[in-house]
Amino acid sequence: MSNASALLVGIDVGGTFTDCVAVDRLTGASVAAFKLPSTPADPAVAVLAALARVGADHALEGAHVCHGTTIGTNALLERKGTRTALVATQGFADVLELRRQARPELYTFDVRLSPPLVAALDRFEVAERIAFDGEVLLPLEGTDDLAERLAAQGVGAVAVSLLHAPANPAHEQRLAATLRRRLPGVFVSVSSEVAPEIREYERTSTTVVNAYIGPAVGAYVDRLAAARGELGLASLRLVKSSGGLTSPEVAAALPVHLVESGPAAGLIASAHFGVRHGRLNLLAFDMGGTTAKAGVVRDGSPRRVHEFHADALVDGRNLGGYPILSSVIDVVEIGAGGGSLASLDEAGVIKVGPESAGARPGPACYGQGGERPTVTDAHAVIGTLVPRALEASGIAVDPALAGLAIDRRIAAPLGWTQARAAHAIVALAVAKMAEMVRLATVRRGLDPRDFVLVPSGGAGPLHAVAIAREVGISEVLVPPWPGMFSALGALLADVRHDLSASVLRLAGELDDAYVRARFAELEQRAAALMAVEPGVAEVTIERLADLRFRGQLFHLTLPVPPHTADLEAAFRRAFVDEYGFDLPDAAVEVVTLRLVAKAPGFGAAITTGLTAQQGLATTVELTEADGSRQACTLVSPDRIEGTLSGPALVVIGGACLWLPAGATARCLDDGSLAVDVGERP
Repeated sequence: MSNASALLVGIDVGGTFTDCVAVDRLTGASVAAFKLPSTPADPAVAVLAALARVGADHALEGAHVCHGTTIGTNALLERKGTRTALVATQGFADVLELRRQARPELYTFDVRLSPPLVAALDRFEVAERIAFDGEVLLPLEGTDDLAERLAAQGVGAVAVSLLHAPANPAHEQRLAATLRRRLPGVFVSVSSEVAPEIREYERTSTTVVNAYIGPAVGAYVDRLAAARGELGLASLRLVKSSGGLTSPEVAAALPVHLVESGPAAGLIASAHFGVRHGRLNLLAFDMGGTTAKAGVVRDGSPRRVHEFHADALVDGRNLGGYPILSSVIDVVEIGAGGGSLASLDEAGVIKVGPESAGARPGPACYGQGGERPTVTDAHAVIGTLVPRALEASGIAVDPALAGLAIDRRIAAPLGWTQARAAHAIVALAVAKMAEMVRLATVRRGLDPRDFVLVPSGGAGPLHAVAIAREVGISEVLVPPWPGMFSALGALLADVRHDLSASVLRLAGELDDAYVRARFAELEQRAAALMAVEPGVAEVTIERLADLRFRGQLFHLTLPVPPHTADLEAAFRRAFVDEYGFDLPDAAVEVVTLRLVAKAPGFGAAITTGLTAQQGLATTVELTEADGSRQACTLVSPDRIEGTLSGPALVVIGGACLWLPAGATARCLDDGSLAVDVGERP
């Protein structure tokens, strides 16, 4: 049995699989790594099953668990949140309906928009008014009457977002206190606590999402917290959208910061992995069973933004989604995973995704009742899906079932062979993911050829070389446990809290005393959050500011210099670096001050290679698009001597690397694979 206080367990819940990695804190090496089928109806079931599996061989008492969760995301995407009311300033209750003038798809005649999460009958107004500078123009009245009306409405959550609350939150605080006292058991979300920033629509949307998913996240967190006590765990932390960790208590109060939990953990793992190997500019590519994601790591750090739109893409259409003001690791995501369904559209053309087979029934080849072909089924027909990579998850692969599904739905209607249809499905999936990589790089002014591709997820390494060739990347670096990489990323993250305060004043009007006072307020809030985090000792503070030229809608985020007088010059230099010109006659405006509070997690303890000795070396046959058969090496990393040339399949950490002809791979000391993608022969 492992030392009771030395075990670190990372768990990541995906749409198809729940991944788990357990690491011995004393040696820094993994002692367990596996996948289990996810349980979408109740994600906690798979999480607890993963802990039970680890606990069968290692003592869980005193262990630390870090968990990337999709519970908030699922509640939002599946519209399974609680019935929510919105309380707004009189005359402003329909801000969710009015939105912004911008349309998500500018040239589409059949405009579709994400429906508001609060029905018209559940929007309430209160008599009060605060000016833009915080002056009270109309005192707050009628709070008790409002509480009675909300109680009669029978809502499970209330979002409070009053006009100009970032300038003066007094009315929101009074109203929230009344509602929490008069409505026990109702989740109350307040904009000045959730997103104290300017822009009324985005602030209100964030507050509403927080309320809508709050009860579902709270129930889930309570269940895991109860298990923490029963199992004797030392701590339980959840991954936030920013890539930071937080306690269950903070997560339950501010669940909106968990919406992009899973993708964030993968980027954190990629950044750590790249630094270890001296690769500071990476393109992280994660392909699981349901989606594919890509994000950029520059100079060893993932790119973060402070706003994103959740649930924007529905059935391949951009509906606008729900704006969320929250620090988030910038990720491009598409519906193209291993479980993405292949079908024929009305014109008889093959398409892949965005619909997925999910965990149940899953791909046809899993033998769980699935009858529609997926990307995974295409690989089963070609021979690139290696059953051994899925053995630990308890899933058996039947290529005959995959072939039957592809024949019925794709090959027969088109008059094609099964092999041709399978290769076409994979080629389409690769094309979609290559475009996703371009969205993350080229369309943001970055050249993908300047980056190293780091694939992860159960299906990431299988497509990595093909995608790299498509976008011009020459090197692929495969981590030792790519199939469980996000679970590992949860263990590598720091405890982190991002706080903000809107200013909206000219840079020349600010002095050191004012800036110090505003940051002191943020530091006080950060200290209160860190006080809830278990085992936090050393906290580092980073001070940032959003600046823009007055009249612009977009800003740059910069570190705040020691002297406020230097802020404008720093912004002008950054603007020239970013856009190539200055606006010497334009005034510089400080929009928002930001503070990042971080405390070290467990990343420093994970120092040695996470290698797995599998002793696999054999030969298999792959089916080409023309139906011919090609011999292919099948090997595990520990059996690679020198350089391995394609065609080859490498079973590595819950995934499989497909090395086509022309590509070569070397096994590094920690069990990772360095791949030269070469050129198509």
